[in-house]
Amino acid sequence: MFCASLFVCSVVLLTLNGDVTASGAGRAFPIDSENYVTEQFQTVNSRLEWDPTNFLVDLAGHYANCKAVSGEVRVDRLTPEGQSIGGMVEVVDGARADIDSVNSYIRTTVDRWMRSRVYHDKIRGGSRFGCSIRPGCSGRAVISCLFSPGATFTEPEYEEALDEPQIPENIVEGEQAALAFTAQQYEVAERYTGNKWDRSHFLENLSGFETRCEMIDNSNWPFTTARQFAAQYGVRISSVYGSAPNTGSTDEALNDILSKFKSIRHARDLGCSIIPDCIRSSGMYAVVACIYSEP
Repeated sequence: MFCASLFVCSVVLLTLNGDVTASGAGRAFPIDSENYVTEQFQTVNSRLEWDPTNFLVDLAGHYANCKAVSGEVRVDRLTPEGQSIGGMVEVVDGARADIDSVNSYIRTTVDRWMRSRVYHDKIRGGSRFGCSIRPGCSGRAVISCLFSPGATFTEPEYEEALDEPQIPENIVEGEQAALAFTAQQYEVAERYTGNKWDRSHFLENLSGFETRCEMIDNSNWPFTTARQFAAQYGVRISSVYGSAPNTGSTDEALNDILSKFKSIRHARDLGCSIIPDCIRSSGMYAVVACIYSEP
């Protein structure tokens, strides 16, 4: 499931009731994941802290249960300090419950949240947060993070500041399965390929229509959709894609993939997208597809 893809998705509202604690409540994040999520969230809101009382951690555990669905959490109660509470739940593929796998599920989910502007309202609006995870839900894991005070998801007005990709005209939202690159990953892609990143994000958006987990098993992906859209705009493109095992660090997997891409010297710009959590019998893989514009 890729609720947090390149663009804002629909939101499912959950309220705390008698069914929330069914199928076993979640547990607190391992310390490595607690440190990681705190570090990531603080890049958006430097004043945000992990709840030292563990009130939000324990409450998040009620939402991280095997009956949960991905979406927004709206809590009908207040913190002991009288502040409102809100947050999000995400259900991810993953059958293992060992600590390394749990850390991997959390890191991949947090990375996905950090790439989507839809989650930044929650992070920006909070002063404290706490998270829990419930692994072992019939091949899935459920992750929940709660914030106080709790903001609702809105369409933010700081799109440009987040450097998020824009939708090219006449391209329909919701058809991308992949995630946008971060600003830091732009630089990594430029370094490995020798080509400049397309700052209009047109090529990045095109790649988002093509990047699929099925690329792992296909050595000749045709990029039909991207070529059709590019032709409508009079743009000639080239493409490249690859995959690598993701053993817990999406950045390491990304570096592994990009290091194998050859520079297309005659290309002007490039744009890429990534799916960090493709599940295969041998483990989790990251998939990256890049599109180059030609003169």
